[in-house]
Amino acid sequence: MTAARLDEIDSGDRELTARERLANWLNQAQFAIYTVLVIFLLALGVLWRRVVIVVPPGHQGVMYRTIYGGTKTERMWSEGLHVIPPWDRLTIYDVRLQQRKLDFKVLSDEGLTLGVSVVVRYQPYKEMLGFLQKDIGPDYFESLIQPEIESHIRRTFGGRPAHEVYASVRDVLQEVGQFSLIGKIEKSLSGTVSHPYVHVQEIRLTQIDLPKIVENAIVEKYHQEQLMLAYKYKLEREEKEADRKRTEAAGIRDYNLIAGKISADMLRWRSIDAALELAKSNNSKVIVLGGGQGNMAMQLNLGDVAGGQAAAEAAEKTDKKDAPIPAAKAPEPKSAAPEPPPQHKKGEGKKAPANAPANAPG
Repeated sequence: MTAARLDEIDSGDRELTARERLANWLNQAQFAIYTVLVIFLLALGVLWRRVVIVVPPGHQGVMYRTIYGGTKTERMWSEGLHVIPPWDRLTIYDVRLQQRKLDFKVLSDEGLTLGVSVVVRYQPYKEMLGFLQKDIGPDYFESLIQPEIESHIRRTFGGRPAHEVYASVRDVLQEVGQFSLIGKIEKSLSGTVSHPYVHVQEIRLTQIDLPKIVENAIVEKYHQEQLMLAYKYKLEREEKEADRKRTEAAGIRDYNLIAGKISADMLRWRSIDAALELAKSNNSKVIVLGGGQGNMAMQLNLGDVAGGQAAAEAAEKTDKKDAPIPAAKAPEPKSAAPEPPPQHKKGEGKKAPANAPANAPG
């Protein structure tokens, strides 16, 4: 017999130990173990996102149990890491204050197209997330809020003419902000109760695009109003100018009346004051005095030669004016034409003419 055969007979007769049996089993099940491990790792990689769920900050989750009763409305899954069975599904909702911008094309009362842009700020109620998931779903804004807001905007602008929308923006803003909440209606013994899904905090009107014809009409209206205000201002200015001229004319008239009643002593006193003020000046001056009783002194400036000549001429004229004017002589009567001498007779002596001077020589 060969050696191998003898070894098999000896091993069959000898009992195997536990370690040897485990090693023999592992050798026989090695392929099956590796196959199961690979399948497990692949399944874990595929199902990881469904098993391990992370809820980010400001969010909450709603659980859907495939086997145990469907959507859980009484419990919300908070922020953090959660491990769930792969056959269940956790839907995450953003419970922070959110904002959306919406653009609409609406018709005014007269049929003109208006472009309206609004900003909506909203926030879902945490205690209503289960009912929101069950009744509407994650796209609740497009399914619930946007249609209601669009209807509200069309109802607000559809009942007003285009020019009134521009003229009463404050009323439009106030009416746009009056938006009713949307919720779940339940019947109870006390009556119908509404539990809102979402809290619409604010609807802000950001832009209104009016038709070109309305914009031109509004611009022309304000242009005419400004022209009217300009004409009104011009009329008021002319009225004020007329009042000023009347006041100035009245002042000149009163001055002439008062100046006509000023006495000579007052004028002489004012002339003396002017001479005293002139004496305090550093410039060269000439004061011509002696203009006669009741006349004022003349003040002249000797700043240059031409001024000095003018002062001299003025002084000379003043002296001539103040000198006494001689009495005018009466015009002498014209002498009559001389008469021819009379013819004397012979023997008569010649007589002297009647108008001959007495002291003429004989």
